[in-house]
Amino acid sequence: MTSLDLHGLGVRVHVTVSGSRVDELTDALRTAWSRCLVPRGSEIDAPPLTVSLEADEDLAPRLQRFTQDVTQTAIQAQRGRLFMFHAGAVTDPRTGAALAYVAPGGTGKTTLSGVLGRTHGYVTDETVGFNLDGRIMPYEKPLSIRPPDFTGVKIETSPDELGLARVHPDARLRRFVLIRRDESLTTPTVEPLGVLDAIVQLTSESSSLSSLGTPLHSLAAFLDARPPTLLVTYAEAESARDVLVEALEET
Repeated sequence: MTSLDLHGLGVRVHVTVSGSRVDELTDALRTAWSRCLVPRGSEIDAPPLTVSLEADEDLAPRLQRFTQDVTQTAIQAQRGRLFMFHAGAVTDPRTGAALAYVAPGGTGKTTLSGVLGRTHGYVTDETVGFNLDGRIMPYEKPLSIRPPDFTGVKIETSPDELGLARVHPDARLRRFVLIRRDESLTTPTVEPLGVLDAIVQLTSESSSLSSLGTPLHSLAAFLDARPPTLLVTYAEAESARDVLVEALEET
């Protein structure tokens, strides 16, 4: 039995690792979660987790379930404290301004994070959490990558292994983008949304929004003080890259 602490989304999760293959599992966790091993300061403690791997178990699905467990644990710990959305995000390497691209699971956030993260700091590919002034609590979890022979189990892959850029030390949310996939498009389409339309679409991809004080009023004020939320529809992540970088960096 061994243990490690994981840090992300403004929380610390103490993890106890056990089982007949404890060393193998511990090494795999440290590799996949390489950017979440160092405290960030001003963290709260989440409920501890336990994870084990036995001789008759496959490693990949165990790692995938563990990532889901950590994410849910961190979200619950920050319930009522942060705005949280199902989103990936990257930061401008010069300013720390962050773009959050919001979408349901399985619709391209991880792929976009891999594309944008080559040049812009990787914040997360899953859950963006921030406070009222826009300061983001990075969650540099492993990216859940579909292998070429995908049969339902994704590979938990460290952002270090993928060569993704480091998150800016002062990441602050500048803009939301709602992303949609349409494989029939040859070029991405971009539609600015009014604050009301943005709220309607964002709330469906939020976590525990109702537990915050005056959440809709606060979200409206937050959006009103920033560049318009965009609805970007695209076929492939590479084709959307320039559009999203422009949305982040435009003055």
